Amino acid sequence: MKQKLGYALLCVPLVCLTLWAQKESEYRAGRLLKVSNQSYVMPDSAGKTAYLLHIQDGSNDYFALYSVNPLFGHDRSNQLKPDSDIQYRISGKNLFLKTQDIKEIKGRLCEKVKLGGSPGLKCGDLVILGKDAE
Repeated sequence: MKQKLGYALLCVPLVCLTLWAQKESEYRAGRLLKVSNQSYVMPDSAGKTAYLLHIQDGSNDYFALYSVNPLFGHDRSNQLKPDSDIQYRISGKNLFLKTQDIKEIKGRLCEKVKLGGSPGLKCGDLVILGKDAE
């Protein structure tokens, strides 16, 4: 019984180390081209602070919407420097950008759409039109 418990205790750190190493290896190098403020205020409700991130990796362009949660106050937008090299990873419908202090900023991936012949971005329920969507 003790031997099995010892093996189990040895396996837990190895599994955690392996998962951490896989997460680290998923990061890609890219360039943060643009950060545009997409904040808005609705009548009779609190405003929403959000930033549209435009990332280029070779010939691939990615757009993600970083929404700031006002309750927790984790606005890391001051660490987003346009026209700078960054590390990012994609997981499902989310894009994670590594900050200078080794934390992550999570943004919702956006898909390119056409609305009435004009280019746009669909980020969840939000549709962004205009020059930011190009």
